[in-house]
Order: sequence, then C-alpha cells, then structure tokens
Amino acid sequence: MNCLSRLYALRGLPKQGQLWSWISFDVANQSFTLLVNTLLFAVFFSQVVVADDAVDDRWWAFAYGGSMLLTALFAPVLGAVADERAWKKRMLIGSGLFCGLFTCGLALLQPGQLWLALLLYIPANFTFAIGETFLASFLPAFARHDEFGRVSGFSWGCAYAAALLLLGLTAAAMIVFDLRATDRWRPLFVFAGLWFLLFMIPTMLGLREPAAPQRTHGNRNWLVIGFTRLAETARAAGSRRDLLLLLAASLFFGTGISVVVSFASRLAGEFGFTQVALVAFIAVLTVSGIIGTIVPTLWQDRIGHRRSILILLVLWLVTTLGFAAYARMHESHLTSGSAEPFPTWPMWWIGNLLGFGLGSLGSANRAYVGWLAPPGREAETFGLWGLVWKLSAIMTFPFAWTKDTMGTSSALVVLAGFMLAGLVLACLVREDRYTRGKNMPAQSTC
Repeated sequence: MNCLSRLYALRGLPKQGQLWSWISFDVANQSFTLLVNTLLFAVFFSQVVVADDAVDDRWWAFAYGGSMLLTALFAPVLGAVADERAWKKRMLIGSGLFCGLFTCGLALLQPGQLWLALLLYIPANFTFAIGETFLASFLPAFARHDEFGRVSGFSWGCAYAAALLLLGLTAAAMIVFDLRATDRWRPLFVFAGLWFLLFMIPTMLGLREPAAPQRTHGNRNWLVIGFTRLAETARAAGSRRDLLLLLAASLFFGTGISVVVSFASRLAGEFGFTQVALVAFIAVLTVSGIIGTIVPTLWQDRIGHRRSILILLVLWLVTTLGFAAYARMHESHLTSGSAEPFPTWPMWWIGNLLGFGLGSLGSANRAYVGWLAPPGREAETFGLWGLVWKLSAIMTFPFAWTKDTMGTSSALVVLAGFMLAGLVLACLVREDRYTRGKNMPAQSTC
C-alpha cells in the first residue's frame, strides 16, 4: 500500500475532495471531445448529414471553427466577469448543462439537415469549449505554483483513462447493438450527452468557488465590468510579456491539437481504416495520451515549463513532417494504380506519437498559463488562453481548404508550418522573468 500511495500524484496535497470534484468535470467532458469531436460526429456529419465529398471538409471546418470563434469572442469577457463576481463555478456548471443537452439533441439529425446540424453542434461545441476555460481557472486554487504540472497532468491523465473506457463502451455498443453503420450512431450521441451530465454531478455538489478579491468595479453591468477589466489588463500588457508570448505560441501549436481532435477519424479513414479499426486506432491515440500526461505529472515541475513545452513541440513538428511524407507516398501509390495494398502500419506509429503529444502538450500548456497568470485574474487569463486556443481551431480552415484542393500531404506541410511558428515563439518565453511567488501556498477557498 505504501508503494501504491507513492505513485499517487496528488499525494500530500490539501483539498482532496475539491480536487476530485474538479477532476470529475475533466472526466465528464471527455464524452464530447472524444465521441463527438474526434470519433463519431465528424464522420456522421460528412457521410450522413452533408453527403457531399466536394464540400464536406469545408462545412465541417466552418462548424468547428465557427463555434471556436464564438468562444474566442466571449471567453475573455466572461472570464473577467467571473473573477470580479466570483461566478467561475456558476459558469462552469451552466456550460456543462447546455453542452450535455445539445449533445443529446444531435441524435435528432436526419440526412440533409445541415442547418439543424449547425444549430445543434455550434452551441454544443461553444459551451464545451468555454467550459474548459472555466475549469482551467480553478487550477491556481488547488496547488502551489511548483505543483501545477502534476495536478494538471494527473487530471488530464484521468480524463484520458475515462476516454479509454468510453472507447471500450462505444466499441461494445457497435458490436452488441449492431451500430457499425454510420447512420445508426444516433444513440451514441445520447450516451455522450448523458455521460457528460452524469459526471458533472460531483462537480455540482462538491466544487467550491475560489475566494474572490474585493470587487473593484461596484455593481456596474456585468458586460461593462468584463470589458473594463480587459482594458486594465491591456494597459498592463508590458509587464506580462512572457504570458503574451506564450498565448501567441499557443495560437499556432494549438492548431495541431485542433486538427488531431477534429480530423483524426477522417484522416484515418483515408488510409483504409474500417469503422471497428477506427475505434481501435482512436483507442491507441488515447492510451498514448495517457502515457503523455506522465510527462507534466512527473517532470514538468522539475525540468521547467519552458523546457517541457519546447521538447514536446519538437516531437510534434517531426511527427507532422513524417506524417506528410507518409501521406505523399500514399497519394503516389493511388496515382500509380498499383493493385498492392498500401501499408497502414506507419499510421499506428504516427498515431502513437500524435496521441502522446496531445496528452502531454495540452496539459503542459494549461499548467504553464497557470504559472504566469496574475493573482486575482485567473479566469480572465484562462479566458484569454481560451481565446487563442479556440482561434487556433479556426486555423483548421486553411488545413481543410488545402486538404480539399491540394491533398492531405500538402495540408500536413501547412500544419507543420504552424507548429514551427509556435516553437519559435515558445523559445522566446522566459518563465523565470515572472514567478509570482512560485512557492506561495495554494489559495484558500470559501
């Protein structure tokens, strides 16, 4: 038992009940990010709702990117209001309830109902994405600055473990209830929505609102308060140079994560993966993601946030370029008219590396932003993080357009360019220039 307790990453941290009620929301929203965004709905949208290969990538990029644009516009303002009014939990729970209900609504879609699909999916993805920013804003309330990596990584790892369970249940449902055909996936959307609502319950009951600083803007309209606080942050931007550089870097390398999340199932389908094999492929990505979260959990606080991010970005850049080379060979094979099947085993290696990066880079970035967040402006900072992270989803449109017009290999080269830009900007960030009392104890909660 002593040996097992040493493996528990949150050992010795206070507020264990609070931590697990927070982690429960990370587990809840996996049903949306995995079953809807990554595995099922992108394919369902293309093959059942749109059913037009000439434009389906662009419509999907419009739906995904449009919802992210809404998040980018609203996240900073709502985050600033949440800091002032102590509404973090209220907004977190509200976003989760709406997302769960709209996700269940996806089961109503029939062939050709494109506008209904947009009216259901865009608000569902918006509330999911904005909920992520409020969830992240609780991190400074639970851990010291030198513990951000392991807390964020452990929660991310639990979420990936939940994703693995979701994949197993989905695969079993496809086999037992004969849901292999894409047009029979509607019950799985209901399952995803109910999972979200169920695992939100511990968060609703157990999570406490972090103690808010004294109100500085009185009882003015909440929208006025939001923009006023953002203006104050803008005026102080010169003293937050490193945070701004990190956010700019996140805009570019976040595109890679957005592409993997929203196009993984479609890319795998291009290289010959059947529906059951597709579930297995996403499962491999998920297992690799769990392994990837070990990096921030065990080492990020030791080797530093900047070094962790740079190592992971180099790994992703090399993997993306390797993926582009593989896609180019696949295109040449199809053009040659060869009767020999094209090997798919490299996709398993590529998938493992992408999954590893997805788990580690997302968690490491969240902890790094928390490290640089000014006191009393955590939700606002993570709202800005949400802004650039979701704007990066809009940058999937150049990827989709290049993929539709020039092919997958060219699109992956464009993606590698985004990753390189993020790497260059991340090199300029200095985490030691602003430490904000990195050994200060965790903030109290009311």
